[in-house]
Amino acid sequence: MKKWMLLILLVPVVAYASGGSATFEQNTLFLVVTLTLAKWIGFMCKKVGIPELVGELGAGLVLGNLGLFGWHVEFTHNFLSSEFIKYAADLGVVLLLFLVGLESNLTQLLKVGKNAFVVAAVGVILPVIGGYFYSSAVGLGVGVAAWFVGATLAATSVGITAKVLGDRKLLMAPSSQVILGAAVIDDIMGILLLTVLAGVAMGGEVSFIDLGVILLKAGGFFVGSYFAGRLLFPRMIRLTGKNDSKSFWVAFSLILALVFAQVAAMAGMAPIIGAFFAGLLLEDVHFEVGHKLQKDTIEHLLSPIAEILLPIFFVAIGAQVDLSVLGDMHVLMVVLGLLVIAVISKTATGALVKGPQFDRWGIGLGMVPRGEVGLIFASYALQHKVFTASAYSVLVLVVLFSTILGPMLLKYRLDYFEKSLA
Repeated sequence: MKKWMLLILLVPVVAYASGGSATFEQNTLFLVVTLTLAKWIGFMCKKVGIPELVGELGAGLVLGNLGLFGWHVEFTHNFLSSEFIKYAADLGVVLLLFLVGLESNLTQLLKVGKNAFVVAAVGVILPVIGGYFYSSAVGLGVGVAAWFVGATLAATSVGITAKVLGDRKLLMAPSSQVILGAAVIDDIMGILLLTVLAGVAMGGEVSFIDLGVILLKAGGFFVGSYFAGRLLFPRMIRLTGKNDSKSFWVAFSLILALVFAQVAAMAGMAPIIGAFFAGLLLEDVHFEVGHKLQKDTIEHLLSPIAEILLPIFFVAIGAQVDLSVLGDMHVLMVVLGLLVIAVISKTATGALVKGPQFDRWGIGLGMVPRGEVGLIFASYALQHKVFTASAYSVLVLVVLFSTILGPMLLKYRLDYFEKSLA
C-alpha cells in the first residue's frame, strides 16, 4: 500500500516538472523526485541485503526510462539535461573522495604503492585488449571504435567501491589502500589513453610531446599537493585553530576540497583525484579543536552533506541508460559478453598482489565497478561519431551493470572474509 501511495504522490510531481525551463521550481522538483526515489529504493535494497547504492542506481534507471512505463518522456529529457543535477552529482562524488582521503593514510598508501601500480597497470591492459577483440568479433565496433570500447572498461570508479568499504569501516585496511591507490593510478592511465585515442580518432598523429605534458602536469600536481599539504595546511589550521564553530570548519574543508578538485581539472585530471588528495593530506585530528569539536570531526560534519548529494550522482549515472536496447536479443547477448570481460579482467588483477595481509579476491572485486572516466570515453566516442548511439547504450549498460554487480560481489566477499581484509 505504501508503495502505491508513493507512486501516486510522484505522478503529479513528475507531470509538473516535465515542462518549462530550468527554473527554481523545476530544479526543486528534480531534487525531490531524485532523493525520494533514491532513498526509498535504496532502503528497500538495504532491507534485503543489497548495497544501498544499487537501489540509487535503480532509481536512475526508472527516471531515465519513464517512457517505457508510459510516463512523461519530457521529464526524462529535462532531468538529463539539467545543469543543476549534473553539478550536484559532481559535487557529491567530489565530497565522497575528499572524505575517503580524510579516512586514508598517506604513509599506508605509499607502502602499497608497488601493488597498487601492478593492479592498476594490469587492470587497464586486460580490459582494453579484451574489449578490443570482443568488440571486433561481435561487430560492436572495429578499428578505433573497438579500442574505445576497451578503453571504456579500463578505469575503475573509486567512488563506488569507496562507499562500500566506508560503510564497513574498512577504508584503512591494507587491501582497501591498494584499491584506492590503483584506482587513482588507472584514472591517470585512462587520461593518457584518451589522449592517444583522441588523436587517432581525429585522424591526427599521437604526439609524445602531448603525452609528456600530461605526465608533467600530473607530476606537478602531486608534488605541489604534497608540499602544500605538509607546509601550508598545518599553518592555516594553527591560524584558525581557536575557532570552534562547526560551520566554519565545514566551509573551510569544502573550500579546500573544491580548490584541489579545480586544480586537478586544470592539470587535465579528474577533479575527484584532487579532492581525494586534499583529504589525504589533511589529518582529521587537526579538526578536533576545542571541546565542542572533539566528538564532531570534520568527517562527521561533512558526511550528512555527502549523503544527500551522493544519491544524485548514482541516480544520474543510472538515468543515462536506455533500457529499450535490451529488447533486442543480440544486443542483450553483446552486453552480457562484454560484462563478463569487464568483471573477469578486473577481478584477475587481485591475483598479482603480493603479501599475506592482502585479500586478493577482495582487491579484484573492488576494482570491478566502472564509472565516470569510462563514461567520458564513451561520450567522447559518441560525440565524435566514432561509434553509434546503440554502441554507446551498450557501453553505458555494461558500466552500470558492473557498478551494480561489483559492490554486490564485494559485499558478499566481505561478509565471509572481513577479518582477512581488515
